[in-house]
Amino acid sequence: MIRAANVLPLIRWIEVNRLDADRYLERADLGYWFALSPFDPIPTHNGIAMLRELSRDHGPGVAAEIVNQASIAELGFIGRVALGARSPLEALHRLNAAMPMHSSHEILRLIVTDERITIHHAFAFSLDPESLHAVHVLLIAMLHQLFGFTGLRAPLFEQVDMVPHPDLGLSHLPPLFSDRLRPAEGAALTITMAANVAMNPFRVIARDRLANGNITGIAPLAEDRSLAASVRSVIAAMLHGGEPTIARIAGAGNISPRSLQRRLAEEGTSYSRQLDIVRRDLAMKHAADEGVSLADLSERLGYWVQSALTRAVRRLTGRTPSQLADRQGG
Repeated sequence: MIRAANVLPLIRWIEVNRLDADRYLERADLGYWFALSPFDPIPTHNGIAMLRELSRDHGPGVAAEIVNQASIAELGFIGRVALGARSPLEALHRLNAAMPMHSSHEILRLIVTDERITIHHAFAFSLDPESLHAVHVLLIAMLHQLFGFTGLRAPLFEQVDMVPHPDLGLSHLPPLFSDRLRPAEGAALTITMAANVAMNPFRVIARDRLANGNITGIAPLAEDRSLAASVRSVIAAMLHGGEPTIARIAGAGNISPRSLQRRLAEEGTSYSRQLDIVRRDLAMKHAADEGVSLADLSERLGYWVQSALTRAVRRLTGRTPSQLADRQGG
């Protein structure tokens, strides 16, 4: 899982170039994205799929164009957490500390010595080389923009080991990546730079929109580390567009529906049970909201008719939506 805000730079680029944002969101099974808040979780695979689709349509270097167009505040997790840092090294430490709140399956590791800084980025699951290449281009461009606020000129990095594009390799990348690129031996991105580059102060410290990096007030991506908790987070997001099928939920995790069912059974639960839990919790949360009509509640829980909502809420809570609202309000 990642935060919905990380898709914003892609949407901005699509809209500026007068392309169809809904089309790309649907291709990545993120058609519900506009209904989410920036901190709501979305499946990592779906976010990467959208970036991959853009790369296929507009060239594998499009991620660098996306970053160059965006402001630091619009650069999702990296931008929001880095705001207010006094140097790239401080920003990197903040990013490292905040990573668990940003992504459930990404690994960021810093190696700091007196002479150089090394950044390792990897995923805890397998990705195809085309998708990894698109992600690596995006991350390098983001870090390059961040380091650029020091006023230093390229090349800023001593060496970059990244996954090459399966057809074009590394030769297609724009000049800002310099000639210091090397094909990675594995699936990780590794960036090495001189320590003085990372410690060079930013010329201007942007207003910190996360209160000096304090992220304790942000809800976690999932309630716990179980598969069921992740499934509930995905269900809650997808319900904005109607009831999701088990195939869609499984696709978000890049596994088969049968594998999803088996793994949930190992945790003593099922997909239908998790769907019921999400709907029950949403009903309990929103039933007493004065601004939420029964039609709104029906839509939020993924029902197209209110009669289905009434039957479901009675089955899940033992009360009708009106009775539940009275109880919650009283």
